[in-house]
Amino acid sequence: MRDVSIIIPAYNEAETIGKTVTALTGLPHVKEILVVDDGSLDKTAALASRAGAEVIVHQKNLGKGAALTRGVAAARGDYICFLDADLGETAAEAVKLYVPVRERQADISIARFPRPKTRGGFGIATNLARYGLYLYTKTFFFSPLSGQRAMTMQAAEALAPYADGFGVEVGLTIDAHRRGFKLLEVPVNMSHRETGRNCKGFYHRGKQCCHVARVLLQKAWRKA
Repeated sequence: MRDVSIIIPAYNEAETIGKTVTALTGLPHVKEILVVDDGSLDKTAALASRAGAEVIVHQKNLGKGAALTRGVAAARGDYICFLDADLGETAAEAVKLYVPVRERQADISIARFPRPKTRGGFGIATNLARYGLYLYTKTFFFSPLSGQRAMTMQAAEALAPYADGFGVEVGLTIDAHRRGFKLLEVPVNMSHRETGRNCKGFYHRGKQCCHVARVLLQKAWRKA
């Protein structure tokens, strides 16, 4: 049965979006591949469509959370799978994510990535997310910032709308725990673009830390 909707938020991902969509074509149980082009200035939308995805276009950049929320509203499957646009050929590993959810082993699965081949930063953002999540859930997540997640449509709709920025995954995990959904980390052999120890990389991770910290503080005030 084809009952899985794959949702890919994308912003200026012309370099990889075609390979990512192509890798997903033909996977078992996939009903549709929805790419939400979040105001890209390049050819992301055209290349995603050419590769076989249905494309939803935001006229301006609204952020990852808004793109995911829009994708869930448009999805027609019984199960949802969120994937990043830069996975390339490794996007085919998505089957490992949604199968446990379809088999009712969990309400939400989270991709556990292998250790990176090269060290980017110093792990500050990841550790902030990991220990922050432990305070809320009493669970240690190996990949707390992983954007690759599968879930039932019931969970996806209950948790929407999603937090914006780089804190979206942390917010989603906390909200899922509070609502009683069962979470499961699943080892995958996915890989995506890694940021290095340069100005661009440090800026990205600094912004990530700020967004994660903001979400953790917001969730402390909002108990539900």
